[in-house]
Amino acid sequence: MKIIALIVLLIVLWLAAMTAYLRRDEPLTPQAEQVLNYQPAPVPAEQNAFVGLAGFPAPAGKDFVRVGEEVIRQVGLEQEPEAELQSFTFSVQDYTYSCTKEITENCLNEIRADADNIQTLLRDNHELIQRYLKIQDMPVFSLSISSIPVKMDWYPSYVEPVKISRLLSAQAMLDIENGDIASGLDWIQKDMTFYRRIFAAEDANFVDKIVAIAQIRRYAILLELLIEEGRLRTQSDKVRTLLLPLDSPREHYKEAAWRERVLVMQGLSRMPAAEFAIKDFLEGMTSNAMFYFLYKHNMTMNLMSEFYGNEMKTIDATPVVRLPDVDVMQETLKRSGCGTGESYFKPCKHLRNFAGETLAKIALADTKDYLLRIYDADAFLRLARAQLEYQLVAKKPDVVPTEILASLPPETFNPYTEKPFDFDAERGVIGFQQINKRDKDKRVEIHLSLH
Repeated sequence: MKIIALIVLLIVLWLAAMTAYLRRDEPLTPQAEQVLNYQPAPVPAEQNAFVGLAGFPAPAGKDFVRVGEEVIRQVGLEQEPEAELQSFTFSVQDYTYSCTKEITENCLNEIRADADNIQTLLRDNHELIQRYLKIQDMPVFSLSISSIPVKMDWYPSYVEPVKISRLLSAQAMLDIENGDIASGLDWIQKDMTFYRRIFAAEDANFVDKIVAIAQIRRYAILLELLIEEGRLRTQSDKVRTLLLPLDSPREHYKEAAWRERVLVMQGLSRMPAAEFAIKDFLEGMTSNAMFYFLYKHNMTMNLMSEFYGNEMKTIDATPVVRLPDVDVMQETLKRSGCGTGESYFKPCKHLRNFAGETLAKIALADTKDYLLRIYDADAFLRLARAQLEYQLVAKKPDVVPTEILASLPPETFNPYTEKPFDFDAERGVIGFQQINKRDKDKRVEIHLSLH
């Protein structure tokens, strides 16, 4: 009995000591306090396209904007949305074609060969299409669903809206194929404008922006293929506006990084550390109990906000062309006093906050690849624009391509070199080397056509 009593006493003393330890914390820094207290400005549901996206999978006949509001409300209360609010009663069938990521010569041929199926899908999914069109017309597009304090693992699904976008863009290609070029380009302009607004939205997160970039690039690929075929010469002014470069990629990246940091820090700030620790301890002295006992709220929040600031300093101080070779995470840790960065879990400033430091470092995802993917998409828009402008100028067989490319406006230049895109005279192509990690070994090239 004495041994049991001693064990119980030691446990009680240990719990008391850890409770006293957890009570000692440092005050929040102004930067951390700003993150934790940030609240987005309220926007009426009818004036926020992200509410429509949240309610997009509402059952047939439901007001999908109201459903989106309810989904957001439930998720904001950290409840799982009710099944009937999430379920689809109908859906676009799997409709894909080869030019979703890369340029292939078969892309337009696949769309042409699938014309009958496209018409069937347009009829079968009329209500989904109408929802998508209504979302595009919502007047205010400033706040993302993900800017609202919600559960960390929940984001609105873009799967069905993207399928609708692909389906309607395929129809636009068929309109152009059948000679109704203006109608096809009107749809492309409407959809590209929609995704540019997502990209430019101040509070949109990485997921939002990368989805938008992928859609913008997909349209640029389709336009490039049509330019090469010579189908868009009569609409060159409109096509020129569709291939404008992206606006301030780095600033949009920083806004998205800020949104991610707000989400992470606000989510962790609601973590009842002591409650979980005692519960886990009583259930069997698990590693989670030790983890939560070695956590300090303010120290962790301060470190996270410091990491964000130093991450942005690292990004700002590094030219885009050098970013692929820079370990942004390790440079950020160095700036934050974490030694040489030789070890991912190397202690920083708070040796008595091991769990908090671990969480802060895990949250410091190296997000530079998102920025570089945005720049690669921007480079492709410029590449397709260079092809269009070249085709409009080079009308003789004896032209010198390099001279023409050098005479074109700056928005047709390679953004990484600020010079005309490389020209391969033997193959008659211009192109650039992508710099994001996922595609760094893939060179993008298009033909200079005189069609």
